[in-house]
Amino acid sequence: MIGSSLNTGSELQRRAWKKLPGSQGRCYTGGLFSYSMHINYFGDSLMFTGWAILAASVWAFSIPLLMTALFVFYHIPALDRYLADRYGAQFQVYSSKTAKFVPFLY
Repeated sequence: MIGSSLNTGSELQRRAWKKLPGSQGRCYTGGLFSYSMHINYFGDSLMFTGWAILAASVWAFSIPLLMTALFVFYHIPALDRYLADRYGAQFQVYSSKTAKFVPFLY
């Protein structure tokens, strides 16, 4: 439940912000994204870890482990490069003070 709430909640917050007239061309750094730059991916990892726990199978943990590895080593670096190109200094400031994936840790 926590993972799904983090993912969906963060995306709903960003969606509402994007509809505001003054947000055009700016990098979203508020709401749940103020705790982690990729809180939606973190939420997915938590959600699938929860499903693996419910499955009560050691093999089920391979799914959240693979997902998390893909997020950390593939999706996040690519998205960060895109955001740095698109938002420049705004993104650099945001990335220097915000955790990348796990709030308050990484």
